[in-house]
Amino acid sequence: MGKLLVLSLIAVVSISSASVIIKLVSTAAPALAFWRLAITTLLLLTTSFWRLDLRCVRGVRTTYVLVSGLMLGLHFITWIESLRYASIAVSVTLVTTHPVFTALLSYLLMGESLRRPQYVGMLTCVLGISIMSLVGSLTIRSYYGVLLALCGAFTASIYFLAGRYLRQSCGLAEYVIPTYSVATLTTLALAAGLGVDLINYTPTTWGLIALLAVGPMLGGHTVLNYLLKFMNAATVATVAACEPVGATLLGVVVLNEVPDTHVVLGMLITLLGVYMVLRYEGVSS
Repeated sequence: MGKLLVLSLIAVVSISSASVIIKLVSTAAPALAFWRLAITTLLLLTTSFWRLDLRCVRGVRTTYVLVSGLMLGLHFITWIESLRYASIAVSVTLVTTHPVFTALLSYLLMGESLRRPQYVGMLTCVLGISIMSLVGSLTIRSYYGVLLALCGAFTASIYFLAGRYLRQSCGLAEYVIPTYSVATLTTLALAAGLGVDLINYTPTTWGLIALLAVGPMLGGHTVLNYLLKFMNAATVATVAACEPVGATLLGVVVLNEVPDTHVVLGMLITLLGVYMVLRYEGVSS
């Protein structure tokens, strides 16, 4: 359990940096999503290609890979685009409501169940992130940004569920490389269809894009995919729901956004909710 907690912390810190990096780059959402996925996939292929065994994704699992990759690509595009219309606090809070979608879909589609304290923890987590980002700042600059963030939450929940199924029979590399590849092609297709520039960037922009791939993708999403082997989908999704806390703290350091009292209160409640979910998680051996 100690190892899983450490990995959960690494994942939270990594994914929390994404919104700050995205705010520093003016590149279109499909382009950012494409390069974030493409760089990560190439790095993983470089280190895992010779020992990659894709037999576990044959048959019906191929469909799960396609769904997982498609949802991941759409998740990145919709959420990144939402940051153009809504603040980090509003966008990140709304996109991290995916534990609610995940829990409902886990029950309806996969028959997964949580212990009662874990359900309470999930609700506590949602309450915390709502207080942190919505109380005291109810003005949302664009309902379009809100809709995009909620679409990002829903697609993320399907991505987590598909990953949960595949990770029971696939190694980490065997799952993430095909999934990231499908997501990469999804974002490339949308970028090409919209006529988005994928090449002409400044060195600073390229550096931030590379950082977006190495940090949030490798240290964040890839670690979360590893955790799916030992935790159920709703629990991993709840770990990821700590992102508003980390994003707010990074916003203080990088963007000089000092949180108000209600934000600090929301952080504490969110962390309490996540702890409740993890505390009662039945970890497999």
